[in-house]
Amino acid sequence: MDRKRGLAAVIASMVIVNLVYGLTLPLLSLVLDAQGINRTMIGLSVVAQASAGVVLAPIMPRLILRTGAARAMRYATILAAATLIALGLLQDIYAWFPLRFLLGGAAAMLWSASEAMINDLAEDNWRGRIIGMYGSAGAAGFALGPLVLLITGTEGLMPFLVTAAIVAVASLPLFWLRNGADADLDGGNVSLRRIFWLVPHIMILNLVYAAAMEAFITFFPLFGIHIGLGEARSLSLLTVFALGGVLLQLPLGWLADHMHRYRLLLLCLITTIAGFLIFPQVVSAPVGGPLFVFALGGAEGMIYALGVILLGQTFRGTDLAAASVLFTGMWGAGMMIGPALVGVGMDLFGNNSLPLLIAAVYALYLPVFFLARK
Repeated sequence: MDRKRGLAAVIASMVIVNLVYGLTLPLLSLVLDAQGINRTMIGLSVVAQASAGVVLAPIMPRLILRTGAARAMRYATILAAATLIALGLLQDIYAWFPLRFLLGGAAAMLWSASEAMINDLAEDNWRGRIIGMYGSAGAAGFALGPLVLLITGTEGLMPFLVTAAIVAVASLPLFWLRNGADADLDGGNVSLRRIFWLVPHIMILNLVYAAAMEAFITFFPLFGIHIGLGEARSLSLLTVFALGGVLLQLPLGWLADHMHRYRLLLLCLITTIAGFLIFPQVVSAPVGGPLFVFALGGAEGMIYALGVILLGQTFRGTDLAAASVLFTGMWGAGMMIGPALVGVGMDLFGNNSLPLLIAAVYALYLPVFFLARK
């Protein structure tokens, strides 16, 4: 019963952290765009949020050990909710830089602690399905973000207040967790550099995934408006994209328990690259567009889930906690790099270049994958 309650609570935490990103990235981009801010500055604003995971990575394992993963996750949700309200009250790009750093720090703490706990609680023969549910919960958070914006609109304080309230409600299962359940995370200092060089291909995978995913979420509403989809249609498609991750990660998680996991990862990578290459020709179709975006969201979302699965089958105990923190730090690094570079690329090559830039990011990872598998 404690294991089931712990799994439920940790999976709920992924709804929170991905809701934060699923709403703030498109919302803040649309708000800044309406203020006349260029794409490069919008990308740099995202960097402020992403940098927290990188800056805090060296101290986060010790912080989780000292505070306890459960308590650290509860504190992080309180900080996230308070910061969301502050972002709504202070709608200025310069005020948002430190506030987005705080929001990114809260999300990084939730992510690191939850990944360590989910892998610690999941048995290996069920790991793919458990991580599939975990990934589906995260995708549900992403889907909920644009959906909230469709209901509340993108102007004023309301979207920030509603999101803060959802974060508060979604955090309630975290109070089921007993802090003593984190005993498996004890131990001395762990070298993050050593952890990285044990599995560099997994760590770089998360950097690449975050760079592509966060750039896509940040700029897709602007891309959609540019090609004539309109704001509401663009946000609806972003929700459909996330719903693909919600529903398709469950069968893909089952596949991860029944086939070679690296083979499945390669299949997801190739499918994602091909999908973004044909994206501009398909996305505007009335029926085919949403179906295509749904399938692409599932394939891309499984890339992240497989990274978590591969970490869990490689590490245990303190090493797993440190690997999870580093994995989150790599996400932060990717989030810093991706939106900034893609924002510059869109300024140089136009808004319609977004899907091709995303495909290029994933294509750059393929040599790393094949070198690691030799």
